[in-house]
Amino acid sequence: MKKELLDFIKKAKQATYASESSVEKKGEDGGKNYKVEEGDWTYTDTYFGNLVDCGQERIYENGKVIWMMAYRGGTLEKYDNMSKEAFGFLKKCISKAPEEFPARGPKKVEEGDWVYENNWEGDIEGFVGEENIYFKGKKICFRNYFGGLVRNRK
Repeated sequence: MKKELLDFIKKAKQATYASESSVEKKGEDGGKNYKVEEGDWTYTDTYFGNLVDCGQERIYENGKVIWMMAYRGGTLEKYDNMSKEAFGFLKKCISKAPEEFPARGPKKVEEGDWVYENNWEGDIEGFVGEENIYFKGKKICFRNYFGGLVRNRK
């Protein structure tokens, strides 16, 4: 199941937030929602806020949650005016997520004056991580995240 889960997470992220063409749906509670369904699998991502946001991604198999990730991050307040560019760069980085850990982007991406760094401990079954975006050497964005498999009593 691990390979199947890794593949589905990567595919779902590329079809939602990391996609140039995806559009989130606004929930009744004010949250923004993405959803991807494929066979027995469903991916959801719900978040609140925009300059600094908090959210949760879930993977369901046959209607039961099997994997989750929570996150919080955004622009540092003095760089809010750069949020559109920064989040555009973030989408590119997430679209390059490594096969072995598609929870966020790769360890490092450099593009002109922009640098993305992602450090995590663990694997897709249980992890904690932090990503940062720098512009001309100055940190302008941050994000903390954690997640992994969900286990239930039988």
